[in-house]
Amino acid sequence: MSEEASNAVRRRTFLGAAAGALSVAAAGCVGRGSEDASRSATERRTVHSNCWICRAGCGQAVVLEDGEAVDLTGVDGHPKASAGPGTEGTLCSKGLAQLEKTYNPNRITRPYVREDGDLRAADWDEAIAYAAERLEAFREEHGPEKLLRYQGYPIGGEFHDLLFRELYGAPIQVGRKTTCHGPFSDSWEWMAGYGREYPDWRNSEFMIAWGRNPMESFRGQWEPKGILEAIEENDATLVCIDPRYTKTAEIADLWIPIEPRTDGALALAMGHVIVAEELYDEEFLEEWTYGFDAYREAVAEATPEWAAEITDVDAEVIRELAVGFAEAAPRAVAFPWTGLAFQGNGFKNCQNVHALNGLVGSIDRKGGTRHWQSGFSLADPFEKRGIDVPANHEDRPTPDYDDYPYQRHVRDLSHNAVPAAVERGDIRGFVNNWSAPLKSGNSDAWADALEAMELVITVDAFWSGVSRRADVVFPGASALEQPFLATGGDGAYSESGWVSASKAVIEPIGDCRTDYEIYKDLAEAMGWGEYFPWEDAAEFYDEQLSGIGLSFDEVAERSYEIVSDVEYERWREDGFDTETGKFQFDLDVVEEYAALAEETGASTAPEWHPPDDELYGETTDEEYPLLLTDGFVQQLSRGHCQALTEPVAEYHDRYGFGYDDYDGNLLHINPRDAEPRGIETGDRVRITAPDGELELVAHVYEGVRPGWLFTVSGFGEYSIAPDQAGGNVMTINAERHVEPVSGQVDRNHPVDVTPVGGDGR
Repeated sequence: MSEEASNAVRRRTFLGAAAGALSVAAAGCVGRGSEDASRSATERRTVHSNCWICRAGCGQAVVLEDGEAVDLTGVDGHPKASAGPGTEGTLCSKGLAQLEKTYNPNRITRPYVREDGDLRAADWDEAIAYAAERLEAFREEHGPEKLLRYQGYPIGGEFHDLLFRELYGAPIQVGRKTTCHGPFSDSWEWMAGYGREYPDWRNSEFMIAWGRNPMESFRGQWEPKGILEAIEENDATLVCIDPRYTKTAEIADLWIPIEPRTDGALALAMGHVIVAEELYDEEFLEEWTYGFDAYREAVAEATPEWAAEITDVDAEVIRELAVGFAEAAPRAVAFPWTGLAFQGNGFKNCQNVHALNGLVGSIDRKGGTRHWQSGFSLADPFEKRGIDVPANHEDRPTPDYDDYPYQRHVRDLSHNAVPAAVERGDIRGFVNNWSAPLKSGNSDAWADALEAMELVITVDAFWSGVSRRADVVFPGASALEQPFLATGGDGAYSESGWVSASKAVIEPIGDCRTDYEIYKDLAEAMGWGEYFPWEDAAEFYDEQLSGIGLSFDEVAERSYEIVSDVEYERWREDGFDTETGKFQFDLDVVEEYAALAEETGASTAPEWHPPDDELYGETTDEEYPLLLTDGFVQQLSRGHCQALTEPVAEYHDRYGFGYDDYDGNLLHINPRDAEPRGIETGDRVRITAPDGELELVAHVYEGVRPGWLFTVSGFGEYSIAPDQAGGNVMTINAERHVEPVSGQVDRNHPVDVTPVGGDGR
């Protein structure tokens, strides 16, 4: 591919590439793998598994030959892997990477323990006994409250919690809200009173993907397929608001490359138009909302012309966007995600966007937001067996951080506060389950904290910044090697709850074990075997499913079951689970937020909060004139695909980038920023920031707006990438890079970029 072709920004004519979109490999939906016609059918069989890379649980059809997985694809009709009944199941490239991940030669396949300062291989009996002895000694010396829990997206998270929280008594964990989606989730929960919303894409007529890139297959294939179905079947409009030209932008009717971190101003201006032209849902506002007067006041002066100066979005575009959104309501949805959550002023920006959905009454309505619930309850296996599980974590002393405002309501510890907690002696040990905290914020401080801790235990598949520093490394089984059960919720069946299950489809590689086996063995060594009486996780899941009259075997055989009906507009019967029982524009009734707002100088109602170098994100200046953000793309996960050859090659191929000596992430930079600095595609460049520097290889590209730089997370120092290739943006992240309300890590950094020298080839 020529450089000119690779750098071109493609725009589609409406529906141009979407014909037959539910059955073709398009925009992040990867189709079926082809079978080798030379093999006879009797040599092959197909079984079911599930992908858990992004916690979606897309059903997989796995082709086995002589006990080895050789091919996989999605399960037809699956709530996560398809567009619903009668549609083909597919997987994204991350899901397809399960084969390379499982059979990767760099994978950890036996336990390790630290002896005389160095890690050495051990057998399971020794590793379990060593870990149990160290944990018991730690509890005696420091108390369980000094042990920090951390989870990524584990299959066996419930067993991790059972052992370390309920039995061992460790009360503190780092929640996902402070590494991924805090501003989005906290603002929504306080406004609507229930957990995270997801859009009812497939039934919508006007979709705003706001700092979210659903066409790159996050939370399952149902999202991109639902969008394509809405475009094809509903003649729906798709708007992408993002400074990066993503795969969502490629198929959008309108791509708005907004000035980064100004999303809240755009949302207020849209609200101004909707209120001024009386396009809001009057019945919903009068009967089901609280604080509309405060909202009306907040948007009174927020004209499109005002916002245009801030956002670099034309005032007429803002006006047309607001009118189109309101006129399509309630089958309209504005949905923010990590693009806003990763901002220092993210809480207010998310609150302003959420308010638009309330303004037009699209809450839990067909084609709007959806209050996803399963609509059923599984049985409690402990209750069925008469096991009374203790809650030894309750009433344990936990640290009080008056100088961290968000810690007064954030569950447990914010990610970036952990190194300080270690330095203060409040945390002295760490148990980690399938996560990469050194990729999530202030990496260098975290590395020092891990070195200072007296005990680090991790379950993982590759050598990472954590496993290299651990005292015990347990090699965990992949999704193909252990049983699985998930319930939903969000998916292709807008009005249904479902279950998805699968058995282990191959034997664990080497000496790896399932999560349940690891925690059961450790519990038995510590005298808690009575709380793990099930032979394996499949038996545990079978007892859970008995509560809805199903067995694990029958669900795993089919892959999924649709088991309940979940109606829209449940607030009409139950109200909202908020302080007022209504959707809350103004959060003055939320005691914890009202106190935070007063301390941080914020309003409890929606408002525009620009970055200000104090609490709400650092600003660029003459020394650091560019803004750098890291994030995700279709080909790579948060940190567990960077060690795989094929996903990295696919990522480079996506941008027409061929560079045999480099298998790291690229720095995507606009020509207007590259040319004055003498930077060309393929050059090695140095990124300098107030808290450090790193090197990357440049990709000069019109698909990022001028003044803003983007790279993919999960590479560089502390990563699992071979030779730690590429650069880790979190090495220039510091403790202060935190959104002040939610404790979410702020991933926006003022920087400058210069060539390292020569062309880097």
